[in-house]
Amino acid sequence: MSEQSTPSNPDRSAFLKPFWTHTFGPPWRVSLLLLAVLEGVRYFAVFSPYPAQALFFLQYAATWAVPFIFLTSNGRFQIGLRERGASFRSLGLGALAGAAYALPVFVLGMVLYGDSPDNWCISLRDYMRLNELRGVMHPAAVFALFSVPAILFAPIGDEILFRGLIHQAFERRWNRIAATAVNCTAYGFTYLYFHAIWMDGSGIHFRLISGLLSVVLLMGAGVVFTVCRLLCGSLWAAVAAHAAFNLTMLGASIVYYMR
Repeated sequence: MSEQSTPSNPDRSAFLKPFWTHTFGPPWRVSLLLLAVLEGVRYFAVFSPYPAQALFFLQYAATWAVPFIFLTSNGRFQIGLRERGASFRSLGLGALAGAAYALPVFVLGMVLYGDSPDNWCISLRDYMRLNELRGVMHPAAVFALFSVPAILFAPIGDEILFRGLIHQAFERRWNRIAATAVNCTAYGFTYLYFHAIWMDGSGIHFRLISGLLSVVLLMGAGVVFTVCRLLCGSLWAAVAAHAAFNLTMLGASIVYYMR
């Protein structure tokens, strides 16, 4: 894949806005500091004893502003936020890739762990409270209820942070392969709270084998999203892949657990 040309205007040649590099250092360091802050807010929202669901969604929304707060126009170009966006073909290919990866992830959870708590599909079922909604709402209504956050919040926020800022910052420091490894590893471990770690009245618990396997599978999803972003030259292709992954997992869970 050929390298994209970048704007030649010297005023737009920097990746980060000068304030951030002067205050915190090179882009890779800024990206990790931002990751730590956002993940701290996310984990506080998940494990807080107080109602903090709004805070959870706000930290996702905050990542939407990251390219405009932290990056120059050239930086936004480099992470794939081009003015013309993505083509319908790249969005379609991204969506197909995300859905194609999601189905084996769902099936693998069912084959390995069935109806045990070690199944990450059970974690998804419990997160959406499908047992409580069964018989109360039609499955199509449940899908519609969860589809909007599944398309908007995590896909846009995560792709800006991981496949955008973090990937490009580490590609500038090392190379594309190392940047992919860093962004995908960070992405996988970000979601420890979804299945690997949970909290109840007796404290915090950890699922070692299935929890780490779920992290590895999410790292694989990160690789799929990264490839979509690099091959298509647009971050929106990665967003489409991520959204399709979420929708496929959501739809499969609703069909199976609300049947």
